[in-house]
Amino acid sequence: MAGTIRLNSELVKKPRDLLEYVVVHEMLHLREPVHSERFHALLDTHYPSWREARAELNALPLGVSVWTR
Repeated sequence: MAGTIRLNSELVKKPRDLLEYVVVHEMLHLREPVHSERFHALLDTHYPSWREARAELNALPLGVSVWTR
């Protein structure tokens, strides 16, 4: 559905800053549906450390349980 963001419930087990990155990433897809240069420029504007967050998220196992306060 257009305008809908769906998040995997496993994301609650990830560090909070990585969840923030995923939410910003998905929200920006509402403005730019593909990973184009424009999309990356929007990420640079709204979440400047997105490359580091993406690398950290991708380095974690899918089922990792990291609980933070």
